[in-house]
Amino acid sequence: MTPITPNPGQPDPLDNIQGNLIGFNKDHQRFIFVQFPDAVGGKGLLADLASSIARASEVLEFNDLFKKVQDRGADAGTVEATWTNIALTGPGLEILGAPDRERMPEEFRQGMAAAAARIGDVEDSAPTTWVAPFNNPALIHAVVLIAADDPDDLEACYAGLQAKLQARNVHELGHFDGATRPGANRGHEHFGFKDGISQPGIAGLTKSSKGRDEIATGEFVIGYPDQDGNVSGTTPAPAPQPGQPGYGPNNPPPPAAGLPEWAKDGSFYVFRRLRQNVQGFNDFLSQQAAAVGLSPDQLGTKLVGRWKSGAPLERTRTQDPNFDPTAVDPSIADPSILSDEHINDFDYEPQDADGHLVPRAAHIRKTNPRSEDPPTEAVSNRHRILRRGAPYGPDFSPGEPAYPGSGSPPDNQDRGLLFACYQASILAGFEFIQQSWANTPGFPQADDGRDPIISQDVNNPDFHLPPHDPHLVTQRWVITTGGEYFFSPSISTLHLFATS
Repeated sequence: MTPITPNPGQPDPLDNIQGNLIGFNKDHQRFIFVQFPDAVGGKGLLADLASSIARASEVLEFNDLFKKVQDRGADAGTVEATWTNIALTGPGLEILGAPDRERMPEEFRQGMAAAAARIGDVEDSAPTTWVAPFNNPALIHAVVLIAADDPDDLEACYAGLQAKLQARNVHELGHFDGATRPGANRGHEHFGFKDGISQPGIAGLTKSSKGRDEIATGEFVIGYPDQDGNVSGTTPAPAPQPGQPGYGPNNPPPPAAGLPEWAKDGSFYVFRRLRQNVQGFNDFLSQQAAAVGLSPDQLGTKLVGRWKSGAPLERTRTQDPNFDPTAVDPSIADPSILSDEHINDFDYEPQDADGHLVPRAAHIRKTNPRSEDPPTEAVSNRHRILRRGAPYGPDFSPGEPAYPGSGSPPDNQDRGLLFACYQASILAGFEFIQQSWANTPGFPQADDGRDPIISQDVNNPDFHLPPHDPHLVTQRWVITTGGEYFFSPSISTLHLFATS
């Protein structure tokens, strides 16, 4: 893939793209949702923030320095930064008077709540149950993200933001904090599994997080060639292919071609607040494992597709073909399996076409099928996203009860994931993965079942666990409690909106 370079007379893309698309990688994050009083107040806030918005070039430089300090064995805590980014909703663009905003994709302009039937946010996850401010999405005009290595720096930056909001009469609707879990749980989500292992690299910008795929810039950033060589934002997202699993007739049509010129160097940003029922998940593993001849830990790895350490449930390319990676976490005997070189060094075919190692409906296999056929690696790589979220809430304490039915847990037991991702098309990225893969029981093959972790569109979905028959009947352990679709504009576009 060709690195992205500036065009004559145009801003350097790395100085123009907001930095969190690269990945802030901070231990502390705060997502602040705001409402503009009018165009003047909104433009004023953008003008106040524009000079302090973290750029991709800054984040790349900092992350490279941080890694060098770590590699030398020095205290990486001596290298710290605090970053700010902002993203706008459809109503936010409207109140700002953004030109040609009607050319933005319909799913973005309508918002996440309108997509609930498509993406499976029903019953306990329906928008009517969502927490503020997502229970009134028309009021949300923007989200400001603050990320810091030090919690005191986060609070200082937030205090400065509050002063700017007050000066422009911008109303904070609420905020949510995410933070890396402490101690041995660092890097793990609340079910206990290592998270963020298989992040794609952005061709010309970043390497993959663990040494695997580099995906065309245009899959994530507007205005650059995508995997097919088409320039994102000027051509439709890939259309569903009739008859191929995962491309069902209920897929929405591809977005209209031709986004506004100001969309270049921007990206669509999806935010979801996902509550995790840890005790409910643990209870299921304890109650069902023996019936399928597995331990609770083994059953959990089958549902997710990795051991809690992050070790692959597939054999890596360096492991003996007779080795069984499902019997016990291989990283216990060989910690090197968790290295960047090995942790992602596997594929599903041809060794595991029938899912005897990683079931075809396992979470990581559903959401990134790799070279599995269907859909093939070429198709898989047209539906990649950059995940940039963080866990929220207190760590789980053994003995806590499972969440009661559709009721909300007390604050001291409300935990989960503040999921966030970037993509050049919401339809081809987040919505496609959720609807056509995670929620489709016939993907990749008939009767495989739904993703047991993130699919919420039916109660008690089936999960095919080879060679066991009949299928397992799973439960909802992840509940959507809010979310919205945003657009992360370039730095130059923020200046444009602030001054036009």
